[in-house]
Amino acid sequence: MTTFLHVTLEVKASGLAKFIETMGEATSLLEGWGWKLHGAFVQRTGKLNTVIDVWELESFTAFDMVLKKFVAHPRFPAIKAVLDETVNSETIVFADKAPYMR
Repeated sequence: MTTFLHVTLEVKASGLAKFIETMGEATSLLEGWGWKLHGAFVQRTGKLNTVIDVWELESFTAFDMVLKKFVAHPRFPAIKAVLDETVNSETIVFADKAPYMR
């Protein structure tokens, strides 16, 4: 059963460009293992430098399986270092498609 992953990241203003560049690399890896990025948004209003990613996963268990592959990848330490440097907080929410979604 398909599940969606909604990730909200509060990024340091000084690190937003570096964060975006690094997430481009991370996204390529994650999509190669089956996650599908439905949307990535940087807020213009509200809490600035907040990034929202919406991912589609084949199943709830796909989160753990792909995360294990990501952590084992040789580029992970460098990607994690940038995320540790640029992200103030991260909130992860799992959701199912609402019946009215097309």
